[in-house]
Amino acid sequence: MNNENWYPLETSALIYPAIISPRQPSVFRLSCTFNEEIDPEILQTALNVTMVRYPGFNMTLKRGAFWFYFEEMEKHPTMKPEQYYPCQMVDPEVEDGFLFRVTWFRNRVNLEVFHVISDGTGGLEFLKTLVYYYLLLSGKDVKPGENVRTLGHKPTDEERENSFLRYYDPQVPSDRADNSVALHYSGTQMPVGHSRAIHIRTKTAPLLSLSHEYQVTITEYLTAQLLRSFLDVLKETAESDKPVKISVPINLRKLFPSDTLRNFTYFANIGKPLSCADEPLEETLQYIKTQLRATCTREALVPRLNPNVSSEKNPFLRAAPLSLKQLVLRQAHHILGDNLFTASYSNLGIIRLDESIAKHINNFDFGLSCSDLIPLNLSMLSWDDTAYLTFSSIVEERDVERTFARRLNNAGLELQVWSSDPENGGKHENLS
Repeated sequence: MNNENWYPLETSALIYPAIISPRQPSVFRLSCTFNEEIDPEILQTALNVTMVRYPGFNMTLKRGAFWFYFEEMEKHPTMKPEQYYPCQMVDPEVEDGFLFRVTWFRNRVNLEVFHVISDGTGGLEFLKTLVYYYLLLSGKDVKPGENVRTLGHKPTDEERENSFLRYYDPQVPSDRADNSVALHYSGTQMPVGHSRAIHIRTKTAPLLSLSHEYQVTITEYLTAQLLRSFLDVLKETAESDKPVKISVPINLRKLFPSDTLRNFTYFANIGKPLSCADEPLEETLQYIKTQLRATCTREALVPRLNPNVSSEKNPFLRAAPLSLKQLVLRQAHHILGDNLFTASYSNLGIIRLDESIAKHINNFDFGLSCSDLIPLNLSMLSWDDTAYLTFSSIVEERDVERTFARRLNNAGLELQVWSSDPENGGKHENLS
């Protein structure tokens, strides 16, 4: 089925064309803020160069008789000034066929990606290359080092690989793990197309030291604090036996060797009921540590990755017309997708770049889109000794964000917290 001009969606991407809407955009955003204001013409040229290195991004979505598929584009995307709220739906008709957008504001460049073509790992590789070529074309003396893909290293077949198929084992019984419905957070919905980002910065070393005191990782520690924040807020208003569950993306490349730039992520949903709201933090931490580490093994993950691949290979589903598949996928997502968690917390990890590049950069940021059922998410990356956390929300209330920041502050972390509103030109306001 593969050739130079078109290829199928990878396994986890099949769901996205069925569920995409302005209220469920399935978009993530990566931003890089330079020390100097951006020259738009140079950035456009750098984007053109970067597209040559990443043919998997130079695709549009086409509707076939049985499946959606990718088709290669014969043009370059046009970079635009930032003018909308972050992580809005990427509509190919608006984006000239492309499934991502690049925007800029003053000294910040933003890459917003529809999840159908890549996950955060793939998106970050693209952004690092774009940043490198922008600085190089700007006349800076920069070297790519080991962490930037350049035109000197040709794209490989593995970068376009559907790694779910490579590691599918039909001999292993499938297991969908916990399918219990989660308690959901609700509030006063913002108008469609509006959102809010609340940014939290803290030094990585004290956060790491605090996590080590409890013998957990930063991801485990912050997952627990986010879960406890939801429990603190919801115990005052909600009456339910359903658990509050945090969805934690697992980068499968760390367990199943792969260089794919397409989606290769599994989501572990871990939570507790409201009755545990007043338990000691140590108990929550131990529970999350146990659950996450039990999930993050090849033996545990293969049975949980198998169901999606086996469904894709099902001869009856394969033969069904696309319209029927879309209906089935939407129903499956309602049952096995957003219904199973309260919010997500995604830690993209540490960004490493050669010092010749790093000295021209102030910071990076990482944000997620939300949906009606999941109106609040938390994302994070680390850069230059600082952890950058972003709450994305489409509800007016800020109770969870405030509670989370208060919990970290009470634990001894020094925080910088502010909200940004793109409609006001990126103005930052300190939160009280």
